[in-house]
Amino acid sequence: MTDRCRPVFLAAVLAVSLAAGVAVPVSAGHDGGDCSYPVSATDATGTEVTVAEPPEAVVVLDAASAQTLWELDAEEAVTGMPVRSYTSYLEGSERRTGVLSEDGRSVDVETVVELDPDLVLAPNFTPPETIEQLRDAGLTVYQSDFESSFEDIYAKTELYGHLVGSCAAADETVASMRDDVETVRETVADRERPGVLYYFFGTAAGNGTFIGDIVETAGGENLAATAGIEGFEQIGDETVAEADPEWIVTTDDEASLDAEREPFASTTAVENGRVLEVDANLVSQAAPRVVEPLLAMAEAFHPGAFAESTATGTPTATETPTATETPTDPGTDAGGPGLGAVAALVALLSAAAFARR
Repeated sequence: MTDRCRPVFLAAVLAVSLAAGVAVPVSAGHDGGDCSYPVSATDATGTEVTVAEPPEAVVVLDAASAQTLWELDAEEAVTGMPVRSYTSYLEGSERRTGVLSEDGRSVDVETVVELDPDLVLAPNFTPPETIEQLRDAGLTVYQSDFESSFEDIYAKTELYGHLVGSCAAADETVASMRDDVETVRETVADRERPGVLYYFFGTAAGNGTFIGDIVETAGGENLAATAGIEGFEQIGDETVAEADPEWIVTTDDEASLDAEREPFASTTAVENGRVLEVDANLVSQAAPRVVEPLLAMAEAFHPGAFAESTATGTPTATETPTATETPTDPGTDAGGPGLGAVAALVALLSAAAFARR
């Protein structure tokens, strides 16, 4: 297993705790207009965290927070972060101080304290004792909640923008995300929804996960949720066989899915070549770039819908989401998925966003 997958499994542990009934307070969000200081927000520990002025130095303890600050053009304030394979796509990340232990499984509290940041952004899966140690050292720490939907990611992005003094960039980023997500929803509406299993290293994304929300928004039926799986949980072979997914979505990590092993080999998805690999970094990090795997899934599940949408328009192509498909039949809609069609989808969304504005 690559080290970029470990944050997902830590999040999965928290998800199981939530399913067991552990209460997690709801964070405050950005109100959309006021970007004054001081700003206060109640975090996942129930603590009211106050930031007196825009921080000059920020430490982030997870990849999703790092990606969010990069998207908000606030990366210059980041002095410490996980410097791992799963953050290497963020330009300049290698010049930051690494804040995780050598094996990447825990926070190096001593290093974070030595950096003396004005603000520490911690993910939901950070152990309580780590949060306590950092606060005992006099640091301002905000711990985010477990993100279960696009709405949670929007709220976190807006709040982080306020905390670091990038409100305008946060509002613009969220507006762009909403445009893309709503365009996908509108385009796949009234289409037959194929059964989809999101699977990685024996784990499925069920009810109450933002990855489940991605699958549903892309026009698929989340079979893990249908099977009663809550959060990120291990899924048994018997459940996979009973679900018989029409599509399997997995990450591009090596060994994330062994499609030649039963019961996968006998599923409708594998027999028809409907296995979609998406970028493990972007799909597992609850941050603005989750829109990219959303686009890849939507086009794979419903290529015909987007072919129809782009046939009457003249959008200009932008960026193609990272994805790998291996289809051998047309899929749910007429016309097989391909990278050219994904580019057309991105072009459609760009045109729609431009028209809205």
